[in-house]
Amino acid sequence: MSAASFDSLSSPSSDGQPSITHTVAASGDTILTLNSPNAKFAPWEDDSSPPATNGSPITFRVSSQHIIQASSVFEAALTGLWEEGSKNAEGFYEVSAEDWDAEALRIVLCLIHSRTSNIPRNVTLEMLCKIAVLVDYYNLHEALRFCASLWIEDLRDPLPTTFGRDLILWICVSHIFKDATIFEAVTKRAIEHSPGDIPSLNLPIPEYITGSLNEQRELAMKLLISVLQEAKFKLLDGRVGCSFECRSLNLGALVKFMHDEGFLEAVTEKSYEGRSVTDVITKIREMKSPTKSSYWRCPGFCSFTLTKLIESGLGTATAQIRGLGLGGYPVGTWNWAGFSGVSFGIPR
Repeated sequence: MSAASFDSLSSPSSDGQPSITHTVAASGDTILTLNSPNAKFAPWEDDSSPPATNGSPITFRVSSQHIIQASSVFEAALTGLWEEGSKNAEGFYEVSAEDWDAEALRIVLCLIHSRTSNIPRNVTLEMLCKIAVLVDYYNLHEALRFCASLWIEDLRDPLPTTFGRDLILWICVSHIFKDATIFEAVTKRAIEHSPGDIPSLNLPIPEYITGSLNEQRELAMKLLISVLQEAKFKLLDGRVGCSFECRSLNLGALVKFMHDEGFLEAVTEKSYEGRSVTDVITKIREMKSPTKSSYWRCPGFCSFTLTKLIESGLGTATAQIRGLGLGGYPVGTWNWAGFSGVSFGIPR
């Protein structure tokens, strides 16, 4: 969705009389015209729906005093219009917006004018995000804080558990309305479940947020791959396993797995392209550990297995994956204990 324009207008409508679609304030002195309403909103990558067609303009009769008190953007747009000559022939100030969802704008304007009977008790996540975008653009955080908290509370259980459009909408909503708990939860899930770079969908999610999310996803991937590298080094150095045969058998199985998954050579983004962190964790946990047959057994029948070796490091690694705080930084700090000797991308 393109950013909304908000330009002052001085000419009257073509017939000299404003055609008002919604009367928010019966004695209002301002006509807000929404041009090209209901533009396509936050399209997902596999969205095959046809582009939205530009509908007829929708007008709202509002009170300049109310919208100026609520929004610094409205204040800036209207401040220069107070001279009598700035009104149109019918005595109205005129301002315009573009592309917004008409129902979301109606709800926001009703809230600004305290028209509580015209405000829904419940909204969908889609509508809440559309409202959040308006709040962000017009700087209406204080005016909508209370209602937004009620809508969020109604929708928050459950939050999405897989990566998709709803998760991105929640990132936008929780960031704009400063819900740190939800923001941490949904950003953690995005880091864990996204199969690639995390998009903003043209929503007002700051670049430092998406940048931090993608950076944390990459760090998580490298840390998981380092678990395999560290296990390989332990087998090569003889720090685990009971004998040459024991270590060689398990090392061969590990190297074969790393080769098949593209984790053996220098690790780059292509090594995990199209994979999520949870996909890699599942794949590692499904790695086969050599079985001991009647042809070979460890001296003393040791209990060492590749699965046990990997799981201990995997538990430590997954515990490092955290969501973001509202400032864009991970909640808590990474604990590199046990991984400091591992080189990301360069075999030791």
